[in-house]
Amino acid sequence: MTETSDQERERLYELTSIGASHASMAFTMLLNRAIAPSAPAFREAGEYSADDSWTTGVIFRADGELSGLVAILLPIAARDVVAERLIRWEEVGDPHQTFDSALGELGNIVASHTMSAIADRLGGRILLSVPLLVMEEADSAFASMVAESGANRCVEFELTDSAREIQVRLIFVPSPKTGGDVGEDSPPIDG
Repeated sequence: MTETSDQERERLYELTSIGASHASMAFTMLLNRAIAPSAPAFREAGEYSADDSWTTGVIFRADGELSGLVAILLPIAARDVVAERLIRWEEVGDPHQTFDSALGELGNIVASHTMSAIADRLGGRILLSVPLLVMEEADSAFASMVAESGANRCVEFELTDSAREIQVRLIFVPSPKTGGDVGEDSPPIDG
């Protein structure tokens, strides 16, 4: 790695760690259960491959001071625990629509907390796209988006509770415009 690459990696580590910390705080508030982030795992984007156990996801495009893709992925068991904690089933008219809506809104809140914290650190703005909610094979869909984006790297965190009933993968894929660092362009989300 060159000195510039090391500096870019350190900057990306700092920014995404701030984002993951705020994501875990948002999950903690929403679920009334302590959720903590892991240390970041850096990967070359070409090394990213889908894991079929991460079936549900909410995916965003971020544009601004840090542009790229942001994904929040959950396995079925964690998705169901999250839904149970968010939804009052006795008040639900259409369970399927309510379930999808709750997960989409959870993704909106967590991604907004995450990217707002990064934007604040950068002293700029980051805007999120409308979320893409994927209820089956979310990690495969995200892996395809990463491949199509031309991104150079990605940073991944696992957010978990102490019992590991809730497991979430939070993944940042910076835009390739500036080699994976801060940039204005980001890959499109097709959905």
